[in-house]
Parts: sequence; structure tokens; C-alpha cells
Amino acid sequence: MRAVVLDPTEDYHDLARLVEAKAQKNGERTAFRFSQRSLSYVEVAQEAARVAHGLDRAGIREDDRVATLLFNTPEFVVTWFGLAHRGSVLVPLNTALKGEILRYELADAAPKGLVIDARLWPQFEEVRPALGIPRVWVADPSGSGATRSSGATPFAELSESGAELPRVARRPWDPAAIMYTSGTTGPPKGAIIPHEQYVRTAVELGRRSRLTSESVLFSALPLFHCNAQEMTALAAFLNDLTAAFDERFSASGFWESATRYGASHVSLLISMINVLYKQPTRSTDQTHPVRTALTAGAAREIWPKFERRFGVSIIELYGMTECGCTTLMNPPEAIRMGSVGTPLGFVEAAVVDDEDRPVADGERGELVVRPSVPFSMFSGYLNKAEQTVDAWRNLWFHTGDYVTRDADGYYYFVDRKKDVIRRRGENLAPYDVESVLNQHPAVFETVVVGVPSPLGEEDVKAFVQLRPGAEVPPKELFEFCAERLPFFMVPKYIEFIGEIPKTANQKAQRFLLRGRRGGNEYDREVLGVVLRRA
Repeated sequence: MRAVVLDPTEDYHDLARLVEAKAQKNGERTAFRFSQRSLSYVEVAQEAARVAHGLDRAGIREDDRVATLLFNTPEFVVTWFGLAHRGSVLVPLNTALKGEILRYELADAAPKGLVIDARLWPQFEEVRPALGIPRVWVADPSGSGATRSSGATPFAELSESGAELPRVARRPWDPAAIMYTSGTTGPPKGAIIPHEQYVRTAVELGRRSRLTSESVLFSALPLFHCNAQEMTALAAFLNDLTAAFDERFSASGFWESATRYGASHVSLLISMINVLYKQPTRSTDQTHPVRTALTAGAAREIWPKFERRFGVSIIELYGMTECGCTTLMNPPEAIRMGSVGTPLGFVEAAVVDDEDRPVADGERGELVVRPSVPFSMFSGYLNKAEQTVDAWRNLWFHTGDYVTRDADGYYYFVDRKKDVIRRRGENLAPYDVESVLNQHPAVFETVVVGVPSPLGEEDVKAFVQLRPGAEVPPKELFEFCAERLPFFMVPKYIEFIGEIPKTANQKAQRFLLRGRRGGNEYDREVLGVVLRRA
């Protein structure tokens, strides 16, 4: 198998042009595999053009926004590329949204239309009267036969019109999507994603992914998120490969799904890594075809063990919606364990203090980035000019993440700046405490937050989800931490929780846990656990 080298003459700057050119080049080769069906390159282009025609007939014009509430199904892909073909803007919403948060994002985006999976109709119907969205199309890929309210149109009227609309030319800076941040630390913000960012991110990460001409990229992350769109869908599409998607992540069935799709590459976030590693050992742990795992959040302690157990090579990376799902990434020929890598070719990076002054190598500071290729990062936050200016102060985008950088230019993630806990004059990263607690054999997953302390600043609280059927005295967990952590990092409180609340892209919703007190909470001092300070 030859390594993939992008043809230097293939210089795309908008999604619709990319889809058209790749259909001409690859024809009937499989572009996407879903549990429902597969799509060839030419089918993607044809169905996207028909969707564009259907949108045009419905009155959707250039730069109009159309929201989606869709799972990982073929309907998502043809809607995404159909909107690009029409010159309109995709607003992919989290399928878990409901109530006020769903109403807020739809009101903020003000879409001219919505494409929704029939299974999600009840949560939309609850907020629909307050929104006045002119056109709603209902997709029913599962055949659920869910009730549809009057005024909604079957998705088939978009995708099976029988006519195709000529592609609308877009410029690199034109908006292709508005993607809402996951809201783990506050109200969601709609990041405006230009066409160039979509393409440039996928080009650069593909160059560091060890792709061959036979690679199949597989993801169980949601397509409404930049990770699945850029790291899997577009990285495969740009390199004339196949992308495969499960509708949801299943730890018990993940490797079997990867085998069914013939996957060579998978994309994993920190919680997925931890949950997969915590699964009981199985005879199929190394019988899958996966050889490369593109990961975000692989702990140094688990990294080599994960590679040995599952027979994969990890390429660790860092990214976020605003600056590309991948901004830093380990060079595949020079991976440093524990590092999130070096900047990709479209971005510059630096580490600064709270006054935006550069810090020395090895010193913790905030990661800031800026594009070295025009329009390769987000254009700003929709309807939030002040927050856009604040994020871009001093001509650098402030990620809100603490990192360090070594003398060779490799970056190391520390924690979210807003998640850092201030205890008795010491700053500590929840990640460090979570990494230790997660090593206990009874623990399935942990989230650590800061809670108000009667002595001022914060105390450390750990929310612990145990393995199924496991039991452990809370005092044992406190002592486990005391043996392995500096005294100021040992949790003051531990609360057992049935399930860690997460966003659909598997990020812990810390803001939901910070205000939760009482219940099944244990106090280290009440249990008599003594901390040694030296």
C-alpha cells in the first residue's frame, strides 16, 4: 500500500467544488459507509445537487442558514454538501438538545429551514411555536414512523426532486457552517466556519495521519461536531478514501464495528479512550484491522498500555471548533508520548501569561493561536461581537487552555483555564487528580471540579462513576489519592454518581456538577483520612 500524497494541483477552497471534483475523479468508489447504506463519490455529488435544487425551490438562497438535528446518517452528508452546493450555510445542532438550550440555539441562528430526524421531533415540537422557522423537512432513515406535525415536509422532497442545480461558487472566506460550542463552561456560542477552514484543516491533519491508498477512517463521534466532519469525513474525502460512521459510540461494540467497516483509522476522545481501556479484556482486542488511533486526551499513564492491548499506534492531537478540530498534532515520524504535538501547517502557536506576555519553555501558560493561511480559522462568533474581539485580543485567538511547550516546540496540555482549581494558594489541574482516581480498579470514570470552600478559594471534589457491579469504601479512594498525589490535590469530597453527564461528543459537563452538593457525598476529614505534607 502506497502512502497518500495529495496532488499539489488539487487546491480546493470550497466544499462544493471539492465534492464535484472528487466525484469526477473517483466515480463509484465508496465515499461514506453508514449502517443504513453506503454512498459512492458520484452518489454524494448527485444527491447533494438534488438537495440544492430542492432547497432552491423552497426559497433557500445564498447565505441563508439551514439547521439540522440529524444523527450519523446519509441524510446528514447530503444535506451538508447540498447546502454548500446551494451556497447556503449549515447549522448542525447537537441531537441531545431540548428545551431552553434548543430554543436558544435555533433563535440565535435564525435558520430559514430545519432538517430533523423523525426520532427527534418531540423535542423540537416543544419549542417550535416560539421560533417560526419557515420550512421543516423530516428525515426518517430508521423507519420509525414518528408522528410529524402539520407543515413539515418529508426529506424525500429535497433529495428526490429529480433535478440538479448548478453549483454556486463560494469564496474561501464565505461561511460554510455555524457550529455551536459544546457549552461545557457556559452558554453556547456559534462559531462561523469559512469554507477554507473546513478544507485546510482536513488537508493538514491528513498529512500527519499515516494514510495509505487503502485506508478507511471510522468514527462513532457525531457528525454535528467538527471532529467527525473534519478528521473523518473530509480527511477521507480529500484523500480519495472511505469514511465510515456508527450512529452512536458503544464501548462494548466499538472494535467489532471497526472490524465490520474495515477501519484502519479511528478517532477517539479522552472519555472514549478511558472507557475502552476499562472494558473487560476480550479475545477480539487485537483481531480488528485498526492500526492508527487519532486521539485527544490520551493520558501518559494509559498511552503505552492502550497501544499494547489493542495493537494500535496513537497519534495524539489538540484542537477546538474555532481553530480547526486539529490545530496541534504529533508528527507521525517523531511522536512524543504525553505531548499533543506541534502546530499544523496553517497555524502559529504561542504560550502566554494572563497579560499576554510570552512565557519561557516549560512554564505553564495559555495556548494562543493564529492562522498562517488566510481564512483557515473561524470568522467570529455569531451575534457576539464583543466576545469575538475578546477571544482575538492582541491578534491571537485565546483558546482558554493551559499548556506548556518544550525546547523543541512540542506542546503539552495541562487543563482548561476555567477548570483549574485554586486551593489554599495552589493552582491544580483536575486532569491530574482524575488520572490518579481512574487508575483504581473499581473506578470507571471520574470528573473533578472546584467547589466553594468555607476557608476561601475552593476545595476539590471528585464525582466518581464506578464500574458496573463494583463497590469501594470512599475512605479507600481518599487513601488511594493520598498515596499518589500531593496533599493539596487530594479531594476534600467524593460523591458517587450513576453516570457522568456528557455532551453528545463525549465531553463531561462540568458546569452541571459544580453546583451539585449533598446527596451521596463523603468528606475526607470526617472519615479521618490524614494527609502528609512532606
